[in-house]
Amino acid sequence: MKLLSILLLIIFCYCFVNIVYGIKQVHISLGTDETEMIVTWIKPNKHYYHSRFNASVYYGKSKTSLNQTVKAKSKYFKDGKTRYTTFRALMTKLKPGTKYYYRIKLDSKKSSLFKFKTMKNDENFLPRFAIYGDLGYRNAKSIPYLKKDVHKNLIDVIFHIGDFAYDLNSKHGRIGHKFMKLIEPIASKVPYMTCPGNHERHDNFSHYDSRFSMIGDRSQPIHSDPIHKRLNNHYHSMTIGPATIIMFSTEYYYYTKYGWQQIEHQYRWLEQELKLANENRQKHPWIIVMGHRPFYCVKVVDRSCDNQTMERKEIRQGIRMYEKGERQYGLEDLFFKYGVDIQFYGHEHFYARFFPIYKRKMYNGTKSNNPYDHPGAPIHITTGSAGSVKSHPVFHQSDDWVTKYLEDYGYTRLMFEDKYHIRLQQISINQHGKVMDEIEILKSTPEPHWMNVVHQ
Repeated sequence: MKLLSILLLIIFCYCFVNIVYGIKQVHISLGTDETEMIVTWIKPNKHYYHSRFNASVYYGKSKTSLNQTVKAKSKYFKDGKTRYTTFRALMTKLKPGTKYYYRIKLDSKKSSLFKFKTMKNDENFLPRFAIYGDLGYRNAKSIPYLKKDVHKNLIDVIFHIGDFAYDLNSKHGRIGHKFMKLIEPIASKVPYMTCPGNHERHDNFSHYDSRFSMIGDRSQPIHSDPIHKRLNNHYHSMTIGPATIIMFSTEYYYYTKYGWQQIEHQYRWLEQELKLANENRQKHPWIIVMGHRPFYCVKVVDRSCDNQTMERKEIRQGIRMYEKGERQYGLEDLFFKYGVDIQFYGHEHFYARFFPIYKRKMYNGTKSNNPYDHPGAPIHITTGSAGSVKSHPVFHQSDDWVTKYLEDYGYTRLMFEDKYHIRLQQISINQHGKVMDEIEILKSTPEPHWMNVVHQ
């Protein structure tokens, strides 16, 4: 009898582990609009068993009635000794502003039950974002506090602006697997939106591309295309509440060994998206862009920074296609022309809030002593202190562009108070989740103040 009990316990444990814990690294990302959501997960495997996988996602509005199903598409990834299969499933026909439950089934294995809430599509929706760059696996200081925010329903979308895990490809992908497991408690509940940083450069950013699922065709979607043809993890846009969010790659400007043409392609795409965002500005008055490397440097030593002018000329002013040619495809003038309100960057492992700035000149607010009350130029925020493996860099003390600087580990919250009012906070992990910086960003018309003012 005792032997039978032991055998039954072993069988139960095996089945429990196999069913509940057999599927890991689950995360979600936004689809084309509020009626879609993408589920992505990874299965480490040494051999190519593509034809043998039977993967599906079951979802619905009730825990007990997952009455919608979608088959997942799989893609085998191989880079040296790194080998795994990526699964992607596009959930459709979702109702905006609604809680959904979902479960993954992969052959005989089932995941635990996950849940998420779709975005609202009405003009009165006031979303809340968490924004950060440079989050590693071994020093992921911000994760416990992000978990608390997600658990309390304080965050609708997370934006990770480059540098993941340190690095996704390390130890034949095992660090990448551990990192994706680490973020699963938050990334399986709220959309986890990304763009690449310099630490994703290995093998032409292939490890990054194989792990995330950013839709790249929201402006003119071709729904009949399979999911893998609709992805562009390097640059993509979305509308959420009063904002158009555009994520892009600063890394094209530095890894030209992978080709020069993507710099022009992204620039043309950015201009097209910015034109479209301005056409829709009555409904979505804010334009917010996010990339990895900031235009303006505030750390002392960085090979991508001109330490005399404290700027990254390749991104801000553009690259030289020929040794003595004019700079082309610079982004500062493009973003200024089309009225980008706020720009978020990482890369430098601290938090730095800039005065409104354009062409190295600071501009005050035009309505009050608050420089962000109808600001005279775009607002730049560096938020790269989520938890990297490297120590905080030395801050360039001579820069008067920066009005607030923090070395504390942490992340940024952005909350819409109303259609024309944003509250931005910096959360300190060193101070146990305390708000260490807070500003209000205000305007009263869809276009920012400077679009009707000529800057000298």
